[in-house]
Amino acid sequence: MRPLDLDKREKILNSVYVLTGRQGLESVTISGISKTAGVAAGTLYIYFKNKEEVVQLAYAAVEDKMTQAMYRDFDINLPVRQSLKQIYINMLNYRLNHYDETVFIDQYQQSGYIQLNFSKQLAEYEKQNKPLYDLLEKGQREGIIKALDAIILISFFDGAVRSCSTGIIQKLFPLSQQLIDDCFDLVWRGIS
Repeated sequence: MRPLDLDKREKILNSVYVLTGRQGLESVTISGISKTAGVAAGTLYIYFKNKEEVVQLAYAAVEDKMTQAMYRDFDINLPVRQSLKQIYINMLNYRLNHYDETVFIDQYQQSGYIQLNFSKQLAEYEKQNKPLYDLLEKGQREGIIKALDAIILISFFDGAVRSCSTGIIQKLFPLSQQLIDDCFDLVWRGIS
């Protein structure tokens, strides 16, 4: 048996993002995935058992990429505000540069798919985002971050990044350094 082609597997996962960006997650089908990826449906089943597995693995893959991007140039030893702003900018840039992936991740989190492995996914999320949890805890110890559960603060933070990126993509407001600074300042005032 010959080894699986990793490029083909990546094309299949990327097709899920493309299709979600075009038509929404609920409309994604095995037929559409295979057509967009340029592989036969039978070939797709060599890599994945069913649509649910493709979607679950697509989510895991994009979460990994997004998390790596979030913590680029992160340094917990810098002041909390400065470190948090770096994460904010990294998240915003990722969302602006990977539209289909972020549409997919947003829709996935609002769908029934998230419930299939929720406990496992939450544990993985907490592990991947330990730097952010640690940063918020540091800010709380220093008395500059509100004493709320980290998941509440992170949900607020994530929602603010999502809203800003959506507004930029939909051309509600133009991307500028002033906009980034103003939007982050709103987030900072909300959690501090």
